[in-house]
Amino acid sequence: MPGSMERSSLRVEGVDDKHAVVHLLRRHGIDYDSKPWPAEFPKIRQSGGDKSLLQGIPLGVALSTGRAVGFVLDADSPLAHRWQAVRDRLRAADVTAPDNAPAEGFVGESSTYRSRVGVWLMPDNQHDGTLETFLRDLVDEDDLLIEQAASAADEAKRLGAPFSQPDRTRAVLHTWLAWQKEPGRPFGTAIRARYFRHDSQAARTFVAWFRRLYAISQPE
Repeated sequence: MPGSMERSSLRVEGVDDKHAVVHLLRRHGIDYDSKPWPAEFPKIRQSGGDKSLLQGIPLGVALSTGRAVGFVLDADSPLAHRWQAVRDRLRAADVTAPDNAPAEGFVGESSTYRSRVGVWLMPDNQHDGTLETFLRDLVDEDDLLIEQAASAADEAKRLGAPFSQPDRTRAVLHTWLAWQKEPGRPFGTAIRARYFRHDSQAARTFVAWFRRLYAISQPE
């Protein structure tokens, strides 16, 4: 059984996801730069990809006895298939989950392990997509470069660039980031540098889900 001093955890797919989440939370007043972290802040762990994260859900719940555990995955396409795979693994850990992903993010309980369990599917639990889809909505609506970056990525694809169509949004965002004041920053530090906004509807809902899962109060 885990010791009482162990932290809750949030499991994400990879390093981009981890740093994007950390810096987005910081923009919303959840300060992961302060040390020591408040006791309710979960440890954010990268899982080495979506398959590893998905397969690890039942064990992750089992190891979280008495604490909260969250999982952030890309919905990919189609979202319904991803949620079915998540739901089946939650049910294997004695977590009752609905047939469809909740728009506000899933938070439930495992009576067997006495754990609060949450799942967020990028971008917004309702549409196919990825972390990059979530971040695309954090580009300012008045930004003149993002459509130029999209055109540049499409032209590069026409000329033989080998990125796949599912990775188009990633290619567009990295092209756009290459044109910022400090070119080529990764997603997390680009959020910290305020190249991205932090207040899209999906971002606000994600932070609300995070606070609800880990019982983190709103700042006064």
